[in-house]
Amino acid sequence: MPLTAAQIVADACAIAKCPGYTALGGRSLNLVLNDLVLHRNLKVNLITTTINLPAYSNGPFNLEANYLRTYDMFYLVSGEPFFLNPCSLKEYDQESQQTGQSNYPYEWATDLSGVPTLGYGSLFIYPQSGSGISVTHRYYNSQADIVTPETSSVIPWFPDQDYLLNATAVRLMRITDDDRMAKFEADCERMLDLHLITEGDEQQVVKEVALDPRRFKGQGGNRPTKLQPW
Repeated sequence: MPLTAAQIVADACAIAKCPGYTALGGRSLNLVLNDLVLHRNLKVNLITTTINLPAYSNGPFNLEANYLRTYDMFYLVSGEPFFLNPCSLKEYDQESQQTGQSNYPYEWATDLSGVPTLGYGSLFIYPQSGSGISVTHRYYNSQADIVTPETSSVIPWFPDQDYLLNATAVRLMRITDDDRMAKFEADCERMLDLHLITEGDEQQVVKEVALDPRRFKGQGGNRPTKLQPW
């Protein structure tokens, strides 16, 4: 049976030999979860949604409130998928923005500067579409902190609870200056590496090394990858 946040904190405090540090243990568990959200592209945090984009507009369009970063983005034209390629805001600003210029969009850029004040970021596309399109957006979402995890019955969203238990204990050992911290930290890295290798279904998918499709266009039916079709 999965452990609750309170149970993980209590066990981590026992491992770190500081049973009275439950409040610090709760904050440590939230920091462990936050680190996973910010620094790992975990499939458990992958969400699929739809963004309806009007005709003759490059944006800005509002991103989802829980948006962290994009996995991919595409739309259909007569059943044919068109994937948009990411670009930086600097590259987007260098594109021609003449009035009336429209085509099938092939690039997207995001501006997250509004998140602290507005609570959401902005999406831009290039070029603007000549008609309204429905874009499928797969993105990694952020996760809210667990409220008072040291007493919470919530089960944390990250499924590898053994990692959460040990990683929370490591943060407590850092506070108590425990000599075992380095060993536990190394064990946590091995546990997380193993989880990342086996997480989701994509580990079985053959990966291709691709050139930037915005700079290298396929000629004669060849794909812009190092693997050429026969």
